[in-house]
Amino acid sequence: MSDYDQKTAAEIQTEIAEIETALSFIRTGGQSYTLTAGPGGTTRTVTNADYSMLVKHRNDLYSQLRTLEGKRAVRMRAGW
Repeated sequence: MSDYDQKTAAEIQTEIAEIETALSFIRTGGQSYTLTAGPGGTTRTVTNADYSMLVKHRNDLYSQLRTLEGKRAVRMRAGW
């Protein structure tokens, strides 16, 4: 059993809220900054978080939450 299996729905919801906040900061530039090497020097922008990794983790948490709450989607195929 992994650590994720032991989380409660409330813990998962809290983590989702934290990720949503982080994603919001990234979208508005709160997680990035620009460095310039002297007058007329090179400029580099640095981002401290990986947006796509956070989105994937959030989606995984939503999936775990749906499973805990018994709302897991079931795909059914036609029987003909």
